[in-house]
Amino acid sequence: MIKSIKGDITELDFDAIVNAANSRLSMSAGVAGVIKKKGGAAIEEEAAAKGPIPVGEAVVTGAGMLKARHIIHAAAMGVDLITNADNVRSATRNALLRAEELSLESIALPALGTGVGGLDFDLAARVMVCEARRHVASGSVLKQIAFVLFDEHGYNSFNKITDRETVVCLGDSITYGFPFGPEASWVELSAKGLGLNMINKGANGDTTRAMRRRFARDVTALDPAYVIIMGGGNDAFMGYSLEKFEENVEAMVAEAQDNGSCPVIGLPAPVSLGSFVTDEVGIASCELNSYREWAEEFAANEELPILDFYRPLLDPETGRAVPAYFCDDVHPSIKGYQVLAKASERLLANIKNGL
Repeated sequence: MIKSIKGDITELDFDAIVNAANSRLSMSAGVAGVIKKKGGAAIEEEAAAKGPIPVGEAVVTGAGMLKARHIIHAAAMGVDLITNADNVRSATRNALLRAEELSLESIALPALGTGVGGLDFDLAARVMVCEARRHVASGSVLKQIAFVLFDEHGYNSFNKITDRETVVCLGDSITYGFPFGPEASWVELSAKGLGLNMINKGANGDTTRAMRRRFARDVTALDPAYVIIMGGGNDAFMGYSLEKFEENVEAMVAEAQDNGSCPVIGLPAPVSLGSFVTDEVGIASCELNSYREWAEEFAANEELPILDFYRPLLDPETGRAVPAYFCDDVHPSIKGYQVLAKASERLLANIKNGL
């Protein structure tokens, strides 16, 4: 679904092509100039009537004489013609949202900010492809997202990111599959069920601090398309503060995005509270609730995909963990891992569309 193409974006027969615009929506040079030259001055006139717009925003016009049906003008820079990664991320995000609002099935984007904006092709590729994958993982009507580059250097920069096919699952024992082993884990069950290349990087006993320390080795070095970050249980049992949990998760998300990998936030599984509850388990359960609430809010604010491993293990009538889904206070049973795999199907199906 997400791919790189070497060629001329103005020649594509897509539902929409994206113009690398400035906030005034004037079309005098670069990709904008070529679109205006081939599609007609009416495109600029329609765009200018909708401007100026804030940097990072996007508007839609007709495509004039081009093969495409729409032009989405994404303002990756202001009138100073200077840009940065955050502006390009926002412009890409809003261009995709405009396509979604029109229920379009195909969109082609140039490398925003790499012309007069001076952004490095490699950086633009990591930002834009990561943003496209984030969009698709959240659910999309788009069936094709293409990054179109005119020269070999730009194409190579984007192609090495769009060619990624793996999903790394970073976590603790619940990702690993303890006590049964990785073959019983939700990772293995999901990979087989959906035909995904999923790499299990769960480590028994790991905290988010330990996950952060091995992130470069176990995630960045593998160059995944997506990384699912699932932790918190051991943090809670070791008495780590919410602030430390936040710091570790935020750092891993930033490192993933810097590498062009789309982060997915996992909500920690519940603790099974039986008839006899030790103080340690009770305190950890309360701490996990605060981790979970923050993680859900953080993901919503950053518009990151969420994998909920909390609610599927609860009895909807009592709100408590289902005993049959656990083999002890913390770890899922064989049935529990099957439930988690089933619960991840929709998100992972979306992720598969983003490869």
